[in-house]
Amino acid sequence: MACLLITTGEQAGTYYQLTKRPLAAGRDPARDIQLIDPEVSRKHFQIRADGDGYLIADMKSRNGIYVNGEKVTEHRLADGDRIQAGDTELTFHMADDPDRSNALSHYRRADRHLREDRTLGE
Repeated sequence: MACLLITTGEQAGTYYQLTKRPLAAGRDPARDIQLIDPEVSRKHFQIRADGDGYLIADMKSRNGIYVNGEKVTEHRLADGDRIQAGDTELTFHMADDPDRSNALSHYRRADRHLREDRTLGE
């Protein structure tokens, strides 16, 4: 299964296993993937399975998304693609890394108030 790895910023090293259902990313703690970055919109982008691959789509974010340095509104991801959202960079991997713990599982178990305290206001 595919995954995203945050490679820059305060959350560097955080890992998200991608599922077949769409996952939304943004600053809002209600997002599947919360990015703590003042340049990231509350609803920034979505990643969804499409056939045997994954698509990333901008959710009308303020600063847009970039894949390998190119601004995109929708893009089919390839292994090793670098995604830029605000000042946060993530790397897409087609193969899951079994040695990493799944950040999405930790996120779901985390106390909601802790996540909300870490959210940056509008």
